[in-house]
Amino acid sequence: MGLLRRHNLKDLVYLVPIQIGNEQLPENNIRMLHCDSKGNIRSAIIENSVYELARSYATQLERAHKNYATLSLEIAPGRSVPWAVEINPEQVWALEHILEHAIKRGEIPAILKKYPKEIIRIGRLKCEELNRDNERVGNFAFSGKTPEVLQRLAYYSEDAIEAAVPIYKAQYRYPLIVLKRLPPNEKTSPEMQRLLTLDSDGDLAITRLPLEAIDEAERNLEEWKRISKSEGCIIYSRHQDSFTISNLEISELQTKALDLIAQHFEETGYGQQPIPTDAQAVLARAKEYIL
Repeated sequence: MGLLRRHNLKDLVYLVPIQIGNEQLPENNIRMLHCDSKGNIRSAIIENSVYELARSYATQLERAHKNYATLSLEIAPGRSVPWAVEINPEQVWALEHILEHAIKRGEIPAILKKYPKEIIRIGRLKCEELNRDNERVGNFAFSGKTPEVLQRLAYYSEDAIEAAVPIYKAQYRYPLIVLKRLPPNEKTSPEMQRLLTLDSDGDLAITRLPLEAIDEAERNLEEWKRISKSEGCIIYSRHQDSFTISNLEISELQTKALDLIAQHFEETGYGQQPIPTDAQAVLARAKEYIL
């Protein structure tokens, strides 16, 4: 079967992992929100390893400072491959708005429907090119369940990080600035604490940390502020098998800027874009601190 087929509705652009209502999935599965080549919004249950493979391809593009989208491409009946492909700034803009409309309405405006088709076409061309070179595609096949129309998004799913704003990202950039604690939900274990954070790109994310660790970090910060007579915030960075929590000295204006971001999220449920200049300065310092 030819790799390049028009309007194959099993070719998908991955948007973000989701959870519908109180759905309980096996530990190694996730439900993925995506759209097909005609701009239809769907969700499907896939193996977590499949999405991680797509993300690993995306990470290679990210490290090269390239914009990207993650895909699933059908190469034969019942056989699909995860993929990532470089896209242009206009397509990045389109994906951000596609995700926002998908989350709020379960559908996207007609004006945006051309973009998934464009992105899938680019992905197929690149996939075919690499397949001709080294038959790489055949090594990464998987079988997914038939996508079902998305009926309702109760909330985003949690893994290590759950999405908090409609920004199209495969993963969040560390370090994260801790903005505030959030109440637990039904998937938060008693020993964990949900936190609203700001990643190094200025996007909001909700992450979970051990309660004991964040309690200690806050005590250390308050003691440091008392002794130094300065303002400060907590920064968090994740590594392959561990994480680090540190204090960062900031100004009063920078503290107020971070507080305004948290307040904006409380009032709207979304991130503030662009973020205040004083908050951008905190992110720049945090990245230097971690490096």
